[in-house]
Amino acid sequence: MEQQAVAATKFPAGRAMSFLLDEDWVEITGGEPVDLAELDLGVCFQWGLATITRDGEILPATSEVEVETSQNGSDWAPAFKGSWTQQSLDSSEHGIQVESKGLVHVRARKSIQESRDVRDDASIKVRRKAGPSAEICQPS
Repeated sequence: MEQQAVAATKFPAGRAMSFLLDEDWVEITGGEPVDLAELDLGVCFQWGLATITRDGEILPATSEVEVETSQNGSDWAPAFKGSWTQQSLDSSEHGIQVESKGLVHVRARKSIQESRDVRDDASIKVRRKAGPSAEICQPS
């Protein structure tokens, strides 16, 4: 019951929270276990995903995102891995499916980009299933 209260406080219904990703692992649950069955997860490219050349041309770019979970202090286990290729500076969001295994800690990271010309502002968006979906990607 206490864990449900933590999840409800950390991820209030009807409000999405975003966590900007980089090459290092980002703890999504703030050290508290959550039940993924109560949450919707998505990958959001807040300012697009593209390679921008020195001439200003916008070319396709690919980003890979990994999600891992840990239960009861166990080792981290892969829960999701996916990649997206886009050629746009527009915001986009993509739902992801992570299997619920009871109360877990969640972390995520994105791939290392080989080129500094790639625009890749990937974030993980979390919202409680009970609330309406938010329409705009906003970093926390």
